[in-house]
Amino acid sequence: MGRIGGAPAVTTSAPKERFAVSEFSASQPPRWLDVASIALVDRVAQRGMTIPVGAVAVFLAEQGSAVAGLLGLTSGRHAMPYLDDDVLDDLADQIVSSYAAEEPGANLFALPRTGHISVANFGRLISGLAETLLFFETHPPITDADRSARRHETTQLLSLAGLIQSEHNGNGPIAVPPAVLARIARTLTTAAGLTDDVDLAAALRRDSMRAHTTATSPHA
Repeated sequence: MGRIGGAPAVTTSAPKERFAVSEFSASQPPRWLDVASIALVDRVAQRGMTIPVGAVAVFLAEQGSAVAGLLGLTSGRHAMPYLDDDVLDDLADQIVSSYAAEEPGANLFALPRTGHISVANFGRLISGLAETLLFFETHPPITDADRSARRHETTQLLSLAGLIQSEHNGNGPIAVPPAVLARIARTLTTAAGLTDDVDLAAALRRDSMRAHTTATSPHA
């Protein structure tokens, strides 16, 4: 999803023939954007993923700008894509498939634990998730809906990490599903990109790299 909204940037686009285009003044609020963004977020949620509404709005606005460029509209005009159910379903499928490593919709706790990470590094990931949760409690630029979604996902990851650690027998590295590590890496990277605290951002990125490296090399 790149990163969507502080979260992964989506680079997929719907087929051009599925867009109906109209023009409106640059000063007119793009009301279609709110409706389409909420609809797309709902579809992604049905597929087992959480994405901030604001990030989806940015993505859809970029798609509209791309259509405007293709049609040669003047700088004072914008393309307004009409996104029907089929287009939104296609976009949701593409977003989710781009996060295949996170296995959206799966029971993460029940997945094979083929990733192995040291107790110390796993503890750092748990600490990073806790810092992320605290950050999202007070980060002002995001909406209440986005804040709630981010806190919910981060809390779920904290709970899952605790359960996985509780089953560790104390000998050697902790066995973790790679999808869990991939999701932790994304969550930490997202927070790192939003915070103005340089030290916190650096620490979260280091922890994210630890999770990402283990997720992509699970048998290392």
